[in-house]
Amino acid sequence: MRKLLVLALSTIAVVALAGSASAATSTIYWTGQGGDNLPCAEGGHWVLTGKGITSATISFANQPMYQNGAGSWAFDSVGPITADMIGQVSATYNRTITTGNPQFVLSHCNGGDGGYGGGY
Repeated sequence: MRKLLVLALSTIAVVALAGSASAATSTIYWTGQGGDNLPCAEGGHWVLTGKGITSATISFANQPMYQNGAGSWAFDSVGPITADMIGQVSATYNRTITTGNPQFVLSHCNGGDGGYGGGY
């Protein structure tokens, strides 16, 4: 009986530790990467990359980003993007791998219709 109790408590402890280490939520701010084409008059295509990202939200009206391939998340904003927005736009993400250095960039400016959808 004692061995069974020790085994059960050990299993609970391992599961609890694995659950707490399996996911992390972080926020990354745009530092101007990809801003060489600023200003963008009609929005832009934002990309977040990093290992193990399972979901992401961009700070534009708290909108979800969409998965755009393995380890890549994207969002198409509508409306002007200027250098004043550096350090103001962010992405909050969940990931299962807490190593590595995620990147959050403005891939390119959108034209006319605001890009690929999912806009702001």
